[in-house]
Amino acid sequence: MYATSQKSIESEYSETITFLYGLERFGILLGLENITSLLEKLGNPQKTFPVIHVAGSNGKGSTASFISNIARAAGLRTALYTSPHLNDFRERIRIDGRMVSKQAMIESTSKIRKLYDPKRTTFFEFTTAVAFDCISQSKPDLAVIEVGLGGRLDATNTVEPVVSVITDISKEHEDYLGKGIASIAREKSGIIKQRVPLVTGASRQEARRIILEAADKVTAPVKEFGRDFRGMRSGLKLFTYKSRTLTLENLSISMIGSHQVKNATLAVAVVEEIIAQGHPITEKSIRTGIQGTFFPGRFEILRRRPDVVIDGAHTSEGMRLLKSSLRRIYLEAKPLILLGMLRDKNYSELVQIIAPIAREVVCVPPQGNRALDPEELAAKVMEYGISVSWSMSIAEGFERLMEKASSQDLILATGSLYMIGPVRRACGLEDA
Repeated sequence: MYATSQKSIESEYSETITFLYGLERFGILLGLENITSLLEKLGNPQKTFPVIHVAGSNGKGSTASFISNIARAAGLRTALYTSPHLNDFRERIRIDGRMVSKQAMIESTSKIRKLYDPKRTTFFEFTTAVAFDCISQSKPDLAVIEVGLGGRLDATNTVEPVVSVITDISKEHEDYLGKGIASIAREKSGIIKQRVPLVTGASRQEARRIILEAADKVTAPVKEFGRDFRGMRSGLKLFTYKSRTLTLENLSISMIGSHQVKNATLAVAVVEEIIAQGHPITEKSIRTGIQGTFFPGRFEILRRRPDVVIDGAHTSEGMRLLKSSLRRIYLEAKPLILLGMLRDKNYSELVQIIAPIAREVVCVPPQGNRALDPEELAAKVMEYGISVSWSMSIAEGFERLMEKASSQDLILATGSLYMIGPVRRACGLEDA
């Protein structure tokens, strides 16, 4: 009986995922009218749990994970919604640190299929509704919700947060968010709500000005990285957090990218806000949560001799941070680079940042239907006088570099979050 039942669940889950991916035909359509209508029909599940809403160009996924793990370490029941996933869609929706069950996915999808508009509902709108329904069913003490794209018109901007977060901002998705930092900052600042505390790590002067003006208009109190709180590295995997009311020395962090200290610092500042709202989170929980946070594909060392590093950097700021981390950890190494990018990214600028440090590059297409043609990407790399080739397979491109690498070499896979899953599998690692 169990085998039959399990087979039925696997079959239903497979059909569910096939249906969801079929919605990608609508592409990306920003706007709240459709998702608002759908959620109202569903009973507005997003209003049944307290939310930390996280937007930004760089670090929002890591920051969201730090917050969620600290809350979980404190004994709170948590939910975490992020995107994209690496291998299994359920990675996007985590309840108490674990992927949502297949049965919950099946039931929520079935419920929403009876309510949605099949002529215009996008993949992200539908899956956000699924996430909110699954999270509502789990009755969390706290849900951390990552913005998908932008902020103002993103489907997640239907939540009513207790704290809003905007991480650093750089140029990204300019086809959707507008040209330049100012336009992007305006879209991100659209998540700021009336009198809801805002924690921000935006460092660029123009972005900071726009965010502060938006917060002032809705009387949202603001805490800024570098002004109200800061994180100072005290060792390779240690940092000290200091705000006006709290000092935590030598916090241990597992993720080694240079930017992760800032992400963890933002998370602690958010936790201070949560504590002020009545949640009993101790120093021990903060330390445990930060040390236990691992986010696949963020300067992740997959193997040694040769070292293989995967980093999903896909914005100019993210790529600069990656290069900074490489220089700090691998000094003057000239990596063999497996490079894949999406066609809607500013790939010319990304290549300009990373190609000059490479000894050789193999260009490949990331997973999904937005992949940039690797031959086109290779032509851009060639402009910098770098030895370059291309492959239509991530696995084949990776194997090509492994054959050329000595035990002392460094192989770097980067350019897109959609590179992470296939490269991890090529290294023989299980799905994260």
